[in-house]
Amino acid sequence: MSLTGTPFFVLTVALMIAAMALLALVWNRIPGPRPVRYAGRIGATLFSQVAAVLMVLVYVNNTMGPFYDSWQDLFGGDANQSATATDISGGATGGSATSEKLTFRTYLPGVRTTVAHGPESGINGSLYVWLPPQYDDPAYANTAFPVVELLPGTPGTPQAWFGSMKVQDEMALLMAQGKVKPMILVAAKLNVIPGGVDPGCADTPAPGGAKTATWLYKDVPSLIAANFRVARSPHKWAIMGYSAGAYCAVNLTVQHPSVFHAAVSLSGYNTPEAPLVARNPALKNANDPYLILRGEKHQPDIAVLVAGSAQDPGTVPAARKLLSVLHTPGPNQLLTVQFGGHTTGVWRSMLPAALLWLSARLT
Repeated sequence: MSLTGTPFFVLTVALMIAAMALLALVWNRIPGPRPVRYAGRIGATLFSQVAAVLMVLVYVNNTMGPFYDSWQDLFGGDANQSATATDISGGATGGSATSEKLTFRTYLPGVRTTVAHGPESGINGSLYVWLPPQYDDPAYANTAFPVVELLPGTPGTPQAWFGSMKVQDEMALLMAQGKVKPMILVAAKLNVIPGGVDPGCADTPAPGGAKTATWLYKDVPSLIAANFRVARSPHKWAIMGYSAGAYCAVNLTVQHPSVFHAAVSLSGYNTPEAPLVARNPALKNANDPYLILRGEKHQPDIAVLVAGSAQDPGTVPAARKLLSVLHTPGPNQLLTVQFGGHTTGVWRSMLPAALLWLSARLT
């Protein structure tokens, strides 16, 4: 049974009800001496409390994440590593920093997945790729497609973009309506450090650190370019994320405009929050996109869409603050919604406007 979704949540609700009923049933019916009766009551109480907490955790994971999308994510390891795979990647256009050919398996209809090794970062991370229907159309056989790299929050998993976020459904609908042009969507693993440690979207020193930024801005684009027909110009590449992934999207675009031209931040922030980065003042300042842009006389050629919710404290002020230091407004945009907090539902409501904006920037 899947960790996310209605069936498992219903099971946890049933378990909680059963545990409460059991507590009421056995409270005055446990036989034996007083110590045994007390121990039985304590055990039944603890069981009911654990069942209630489990139900709440599953509800939070379903509605605000998913923070953990599978049992493998929850207990460690990667769901893809033991999968039987077939090569369905297609050809690549142009050179790349790596010539590694990846082997993919089907994750969902239209979505394929693999675990790749980043040669520059040394990170083994999962990738989830959605190709537009035009990719396999003979009329587009010589077309190099724009790419949008997608980042989850922390904790969070890349497959959430195609699970709870359903970005592929939104893309298909907008393309059918003629509102967006075909783009390749690539969800990349952001939380590359075991134990739920926030990697901070930076190359952090050992012990305990990882070259997360190198993985996301260098390895992932190179691996995708080596396996798919993608455009090589940075004006055809963008990066979008929510929560911690939103901060990361802007941070990487500001620091690496030769890779990404556009960034979309859904409920992001400006100042690094990960302890691995925040406790090092020099590293913290070097990964603060607001400070970088404010101190740069000749700002990079980038476009930024920042979005926030009026009921998610700090996201709208952070977005306005970032936009205030951009020298040329150009296509930069602020998107606000008046409902919801820091949840998947809010980010899904932002997707149509974000995808329309990205299509205009990349195609």
